[in-house]
Amino acid sequence: MNIGATSCSVARNLARFKLITFDVTDTLLKFSRPPEVQYALAARQHGCTEINEQALARSFRSHFKRMARSYPNFGKRSKDWVWWWRTLVINIFRDSHDHIDEIMIHEVAEQLIENYKTRDCWTEVHLASEVMKIARIHCKQIGIISNFDPRLNTILEVMSLPKVDFVLTSYDADSQKPDRKIFDIALKQCTTQVYPHEALHIGNSPKQDYIGAKHAGWSSVLVNVTKETEREFSFNPEINPKHIFKTFDDFTQALKSEQIIWE
Repeated sequence: MNIGATSCSVARNLARFKLITFDVTDTLLKFSRPPEVQYALAARQHGCTEINEQALARSFRSHFKRMARSYPNFGKRSKDWVWWWRTLVINIFRDSHDHIDEIMIHEVAEQLIENYKTRDCWTEVHLASEVMKIARIHCKQIGIISNFDPRLNTILEVMSLPKVDFVLTSYDADSQKPDRKIFDIALKQCTTQVYPHEALHIGNSPKQDYIGAKHAGWSSVLVNVTKETEREFSFNPEINPKHIFKTFDDFTQALKSEQIIWE
């Protein structure tokens, strides 16, 4: 493929945008190990040898949903994010392993809160950095919009992702995707005027990322699509199938070789 023509194609596809933002979890970064494996590893490091990872997984799913419902946005308006994660971990272990010493559970919780700031718990999604660099070359501003707690800046730094102009977490914004408010706040982070139709959001969640951005007047694409994600958008008329890409490689190829219609 002609490199000059490729560059022109990308420029045309991104010409309308002054801002491109990215989701983080399962978009730019993913867990290096499933949570139940990470939790079990931390527990074993504290001397807990009889750990059932399947029980941890079941407990994680139920308690995470319960905490998110009872204390939205990592406890932003009721407690704080450290309390939220500590309580979640403690409840998971109490529910799944009642033989573990209470003091030890608290120690494991504190360790996990710190561990998830490090490279040990994260890995970069294939081609994530390349797509961010493409966005930087062809657009004026790049940002992060993520339903996350304040550890995100530290995580992005230790993972050595390309620099962005701003990082907006749901905790700091006091608003979670798909709420329009967080997308409106993102526009205010820009150093020059950016209107909603001049912004593109890239993420992996049909509801939080794609539909959230579209309802805010933005353009959006879905990347790194899983079978579970496919079930979410398969019957949703709000999602344009031409804006869905299974991998970043598929997305970059489309940018370089196709005309993407954003409406």
